[in-house]
Amino acid sequence: MAGAPMMHAPDKGRRSQWWTRPQRVRTWLILLVTAVAVPLVLFSVILLIRNIDAQAQQTERFVRDRTRLLAEDVDREVARLIAAAEVLATSESLADDDLAGFYRQAADVRDRLGTNVVLRDRSGRQLINSRMPWGADLPDNTSVEADQRVLDTARPQVTGLFVGGVSRAPLLAVIAPVIGDGGIRYLLSLTIPQERLQAIVSPERIPAGWRAGVIDQDGVVIARSHLTEQFVGKQLPASLWTGMQELPDGIHHAVNLEGVEAIQAYSRSRTFGWVVAASVPLSLLAAPARQALLLFAGGGVVLLVVGIGAAILLGRRLTRSVARLSEAADALGAGYPVPPPTGGGGVAEIDAVGRAIRTAADLIRRREAALAESEARYRAIVQTAVDAMMVIDKTGTIQSINPAVESIFGYEAKEVIGQNVHILLPELFHSAHDGYPKADRSTGEKNFTGIGRETEGRHKDGSNFPIELAVNEWTAGGRRYFTGIVRNITERRRAEDALRASKAEADRANVAKSKFLAAASHDLRQPVQAMMLFRSALEQRLSGHPAAPLLDSLGQAMDGLRMLLDSLLDVSKLDAGLIVPQFQDLPIGQIIERLGTEYHPQAEAKGLRLRVAPCTLTIRSDPALLMRILRNLVENALRYTEHGGLLIGCRRRGDRVRIEVVDSGIGIPSDKHEDIFEEFVQVSNQERDRGKGLGLGLAVVRRLARLLGHRIHLRSRPGGGSAFCVDVPLVARYAFPPEQAEARLAKDDRCGLILVIDDEPLIRIGLQTMLEGWGYRVLTAGSIEDAVQHVESGEWPSAILADYRLRDGKTGLDAIRAVCDRLKTPVPATIITGDTAPERLAEARAGGHTLLHKPIAAQELRNAVVEMLPAAE
Repeated sequence: MAGAPMMHAPDKGRRSQWWTRPQRVRTWLILLVTAVAVPLVLFSVILLIRNIDAQAQQTERFVRDRTRLLAEDVDREVARLIAAAEVLATSESLADDDLAGFYRQAADVRDRLGTNVVLRDRSGRQLINSRMPWGADLPDNTSVEADQRVLDTARPQVTGLFVGGVSRAPLLAVIAPVIGDGGIRYLLSLTIPQERLQAIVSPERIPAGWRAGVIDQDGVVIARSHLTEQFVGKQLPASLWTGMQELPDGIHHAVNLEGVEAIQAYSRSRTFGWVVAASVPLSLLAAPARQALLLFAGGGVVLLVVGIGAAILLGRRLTRSVARLSEAADALGAGYPVPPPTGGGGVAEIDAVGRAIRTAADLIRRREAALAESEARYRAIVQTAVDAMMVIDKTGTIQSINPAVESIFGYEAKEVIGQNVHILLPELFHSAHDGYPKADRSTGEKNFTGIGRETEGRHKDGSNFPIELAVNEWTAGGRRYFTGIVRNITERRRAEDALRASKAEADRANVAKSKFLAAASHDLRQPVQAMMLFRSALEQRLSGHPAAPLLDSLGQAMDGLRMLLDSLLDVSKLDAGLIVPQFQDLPIGQIIERLGTEYHPQAEAKGLRLRVAPCTLTIRSDPALLMRILRNLVENALRYTEHGGLLIGCRRRGDRVRIEVVDSGIGIPSDKHEDIFEEFVQVSNQERDRGKGLGLGLAVVRRLARLLGHRIHLRSRPGGGSAFCVDVPLVARYAFPPEQAEARLAKDDRCGLILVIDDEPLIRIGLQTMLEGWGYRVLTAGSIEDAVQHVESGEWPSAILADYRLRDGKTGLDAIRAVCDRLKTPVPATIITGDTAPERLAEARAGGHTLLHKPIAAQELRNAVVEMLPAAE
């Protein structure tokens, strides 16, 4: 026993040597075919077996389904007779005891349905038998077991197999009760033709080799597809009948009536307990599977043998081609000329490798010559390059440099070659440059190599100067090197610094200009406001006076001045960033209705139609700035429209609302669609007619739209009118209906008392004169103390007009607050100011007051006063 392992050791050693020893191509091909074919055959056999199992399960389902269909056919046949019995049981002839009349009905059912109709009394004595003539002698008692079930349940029942009293043959019947006088009077029987059941399970209705039968509730065979005479009327064996009684439907493996192992499926009637059974011999199912399995296994063996034979033949062909390829490779390695191919019939891919080896030999010779030429050219380029070039190793030691390094850094080649690259960099950058190559290798991110960067170099004299450094990594002989290219950017830095200084100076000048105009807004507006107020007052007093035309000319000049001042200051404020929008949700219908009301007189004066399309959408924007945009667009349309009219409306476009101002004016050429939004650009106004504006309105529109984040669109063509559109965000809710959101038109309240607070006498007098001309009573105050004194004397104002800037650093807001505190009640107020800073608007809104910017037109002031007075009431 101890020597047994020693006997197997040489075999194991020989197997190990065979496996590790190189084998011929033919041997490997045979192993390859075997390794591929055997698992494939085994896998296919497994799939076939699983397929056979799946087919068997499918067959079982098919047998069960076919059995249920047969049972349904039997149910329908019996149900048809039950229905006929129930109809006969309600016959009027039976209700009237007209048996002769009922016999005629029974004979008609017999002829139509092929069934015998028997009428019996409760004791079983036959009264009518459709097989016998009327009046013939009938058996006295033909009771069956189902009679009692009918008497007990008063419902139709189906009998088992019994012998007929007249025909003396096995019969099946449907028995139905005939109800009369509050109970069962008769028993009505309709025989179930056995041939009809036989036809349901006939061989023509089931697949070949199958067996089918019908069993009554007592387990007696009443119909069968095969060997009918042998099995009909016989009791089913207990081994089969017991299994069928457990469940209404089922399938199991059993020995059928013919003693053959089969799949036995059955289905029980839910109404009368009969069972329809079908069996399929197992041999019928297994034979195809066995044949397929044998065919597949045999075919696999044949294919394996054929594959091994083909591998042997192919191996011989491969061996010759590989031998020739080996000879060519040996010649290439030794530097000898590669021998040309000999013979034919080789492997195309191996022959292609041989050709590639021969081509490679020629390329190697040519590359060697080209490499020598390229190296000479490279040295010439590097030596004459303007930029400094150097090669360093991974430790930072300089390996070589070009002459430009000497001219830029002031060193000779012998002074830097072999030195660390730190000699050319200031001390400040040592640690950074030492760490970059390591970071590149550890993180994979290019912090040092492959990208350019600006840093500082150090001259031999110790001075630092700006350089642009680009480094690239490469390897040679397994060692890492870095090539650095350095460019002196001292002159470029000087030019960039000069350019930045110039640009900064220009920006400062532009900002200073804008801030100056914005800051000077108050002082510029004050005298213009005073002149406008006095002109309005004079206009009422000089009505019909010979000097009235001069006053109109003065008004036109002042309107032009106001327009120019407003536009210039608006542009300056926007450029200086002094306007901050205050966004809120707005019903757009109110805004465009207000525009229509405000500009309708101007349109009517020019003979133009101005229409406003109602809109119930809600948008989000700054109400004052959006109104300024739309006013400029409407005024622009009125200036350049001579015939037709204007339309103001809006439409929904996704999550935005497009507000449109459409006119029938002169139109704008397509090449001018962008130019008209520039300052002082006007189409068809070379003569600079001030009646057509100053060319600043659309410039303000574009700046305001950018500030609000709204988009401006233009559709126009010469002679076809224009449509200026503003896209604003849509809020996901609707405004009030137009009839509720309609802005209230101003109604004069000529008994209202208005308190005017302004520290400039000219402005106070101008406002007082204008307001009194409109029929209002006016109190004036130059300070907070004067305003409070008016209140203390018993004067209660209905509204307040206050200038924002008062003396001693006080504001109109302080004056309004002092008056309301003394009255102990709020008073509607409007702030008038030439200061356009956004803080003024925020302060006015915080106090719940209206804000007007100087200079104010007379109509604008009147609208503001009328808006306050109804609220005061």
